[in-house]
Amino acid sequence: YCNGLASRSVERELRSLLFTRLIGFDVGYHDQVNRGQLLSRATSDLFQVQTLVSAGPAWIANSVTIVAVAIVLIVIDPLLGLVALCGLPIVGITSKRYAMTVRPALGKLQRARGNLAGVVEETVSGIRAVKGFGAEPVLVQRLGDQADEVRAQSLSIVDTRGHYNPMLNVIPMLELAAVNWLGGYLILHHELTVGTLLAFNAYLAVVTGPLQSIGWFIVQVQRALVSAQRLDAVTSYRPAIVDPEEPRELPAGRGSIRFDGVYFSYPGTSEPALRGLDLEITGGEVVALVGPTGSGKTTVASLIARLYDPQRGTVRLEGVDVRHLAAHELREAVGVVFEDSFLFDDTVASNLRVGRPSAPDRALSDAARLAQAHGFVSQLEHGYDAPVGERGLALSGGQRQRVALARGILATPRVIVLDDATSAVDAAKEREIISGLERVSDDRTMIIISHRAATVAMADRVVLLDRGQVAAVGTHDELMASSARYREVLGGDPASPDDDEAGHGVQPESSTGATDSMEDRTGADGETGGIEVRRCG
Repeated sequence: YCNGLASRSVERELRSLLFTRLIGFDVGYHDQVNRGQLLSRATSDLFQVQTLVSAGPAWIANSVTIVAVAIVLIVIDPLLGLVALCGLPIVGITSKRYAMTVRPALGKLQRARGNLAGVVEETVSGIRAVKGFGAEPVLVQRLGDQADEVRAQSLSIVDTRGHYNPMLNVIPMLELAAVNWLGGYLILHHELTVGTLLAFNAYLAVVTGPLQSIGWFIVQVQRALVSAQRLDAVTSYRPAIVDPEEPRELPAGRGSIRFDGVYFSYPGTSEPALRGLDLEITGGEVVALVGPTGSGKTTVASLIARLYDPQRGTVRLEGVDVRHLAAHELREAVGVVFEDSFLFDDTVASNLRVGRPSAPDRALSDAARLAQAHGFVSQLEHGYDAPVGERGLALSGGQRQRVALARGILATPRVIVLDDATSAVDAAKEREIISGLERVSDDRTMIIISHRAATVAMADRVVLLDRGQVAAVGTHDELMASSARYREVLGGDPASPDDDEAGHGVQPESSTGATDSMEDRTGADGETGGIEVRRCG
């Protein structure tokens, strides 16, 4: 019982350490790592370490038994004892070669299992795309290829075990035969008694089992060592985004932002996303970022929240370099709602409270009203206690976006960034959302990334980005009149906020789901109510 308790406790502590480290790593790490490999480390690798720990006491007992028996045999009859133990050096040499041979193969097997888990995870997560494109045969083939790789590596280990295990199993038998042959000779010459020989046979029978199981133990030790190395590769990783040793306190303010000569390239790319970007946003201002695909809009949002650090230049919030702020304080002050609205497999209320666990029910409903989500949430069978399904797939694309937006509002940041966060919502409802946010945003800065002319027109200022630089700044009307590039980006549609289908010719960078029907308008009017926006300084 104590052994089982200890091994499971070790497994739990390692799993908690691994998970804590993973969620603390910067986004750049997760951009490059294979999620299947991480899942393999959190399951298979931890299990291998736990198995070794649970087998530890038994192997300590076996080792003590072998040493004790060896001493007893030498004491009873030194000559016969030396013969009985002469195979141990051979066992040691064979075991060392066995371990050196099997470890690389075990490492390849664990990596192959990680790749296999990655295919399964990716397929299940993207099952709608798989079904939509009829890609089942392609994924089955990909899974088959990875399964064949796992099989090949497993057979390689089986081949190695087949080479070394018989040798390790035969050596104790040869020792027993040699002892009986020599013992019989000594008995015939009256130099040994039958009782002594029988005692030798009994002692050798005691150590035969431990010696023959050395092969299994070697494989298990090597499995655990390979798994421990894979776990260490994660836990010893030094993230690029870390808190300063002496973080500065974020001054009170309304969310002023400044980019000074910012250059940034994503890991593994040579083309910079931002090229010396200079941009200043006054606290409490509503600013729209507009630009073609790849112009750096999402990068600006990511740098404000310090999901990445620029290679050159500085990003300042309230005049303080974001690298000099504690991460938790910065994330409380900056809320980014991305187009890909990820929801956890939980209830609507639990998803809303991710950024503010202690929020009361009234604050939840107020935030949902601002995001134009209260109407459809109230119509769900269990209301705010309704489950949203894995990744929120029980909801439509537009509903997921509105729940994610409400989550961002509920966190009450002083800077809120909407990165195409309403792309799956119809244009009229999007304007209602922005209008509602404007009415309660006097003490917060709002940055809107959108391609809809009517939405952009609601901003105090519009910043046109092109190839990672500011190409033009002004109001929507000013840029429509003066910038051909701006008109091109918006599809040449100078729509006004009164046009129901404003921006109809504009295509977003990507789609997160079907645009919500205009029929879903429950509570659309007058549902901006009552949420109190607090400062997080």
